[in-house]
Amino acid sequence: MHGCVPDPFGVGVVVPLIKDSLGDVNASANYRGITLSVILSKMFEYCLIYKYEVFLQSSDQQFGFKKKLGCTHAIFALNQCVDYFVNSGSSVFMAALDATKAEW
Repeated sequence: MHGCVPDPFGVGVVVPLIKDSLGDVNASANYRGITLSVILSKMFEYCLIYKYEVFLQSSDQQFGFKKKLGCTHAIFALNQCVDYFVNSGSSVFMAALDATKAEW
């Protein structure tokens, strides 16, 4: 029920990767960071997933970070919902947020 993880498991090194090598290499927007994690923590994670995968579940409404699912499935589900409510005579209001350039 309760536990702790060794502090080094949460340590990583952030490495900048260039998005477009033909673009402006001096622009910070042309880079994305990836984290290189401690290999021991990754091995531990894979062992846990292997042993307990049958007990782990995620919502059927989650599309990201799942095998064989992605944006196209989420867009299809959104279109189906909108079509349902519009065909039933309801109004549908949506808002979208593009956080790609968000600063922390």
